[in-house]
Amino acid sequence: MKVMDKSNTYENIIKEIESRGKNMAVLSVFSDRAREQGYFTVADRLDNIARQESEHCKVLYRIMQEGDEVDTLANLIYCAGQLHASAKRLKEAFATTARQEGFEYIAGVIEEVAKVDSATEEELKGVMSDLKVGKLYKDSKIVKWQCIKCGYLSHGADAPQMCPLCSSQKGFFQKLQK
Repeated sequence: MKVMDKSNTYENIIKEIESRGKNMAVLSVFSDRAREQGYFTVADRLDNIARQESEHCKVLYRIMQEGDEVDTLANLIYCAGQLHASAKRLKEAFATTARQEGFEYIAGVIEEVAKVDSATEEELKGVMSDLKVGKLYKDSKIVKWQCIKCGYLSHGADAPQMCPLCSSQKGFFQKLQK
């Protein structure tokens, strides 16, 4: 039996998914710029291409998994690792190079982006921890929960089973930090 996750094909698919993810980000920036310049049909076309890239990523992801569902925890671990690598690269290489070339302002902006990446990595680690121990929608004390769909606020040790405002399920609630 062939082991997909140990193959070059697997690595190639990962690279292609990452490449298409970058394409989606660039297309979004270009679409916003076209819209700012009044080229709404061009912006719409770029948005459509970005959606197609997203669908291609989903297809490749399904193929890569050979029908096995990778759980959310594995995806969070991957994302945290990517954020860590990005923050490190930004701080150690990009900001240093910008500073050496006399672009102090740009180096500062790059360092701030790296800080956001590091903070997001830590946030994901917290989510991973809660998910591992079954406390993503529970707490040992009364906390504030917010529906990410409509903004409804609730207080309790557990997230509501259903949002009383928009009827979204428990999975739409996030624990708010103090």
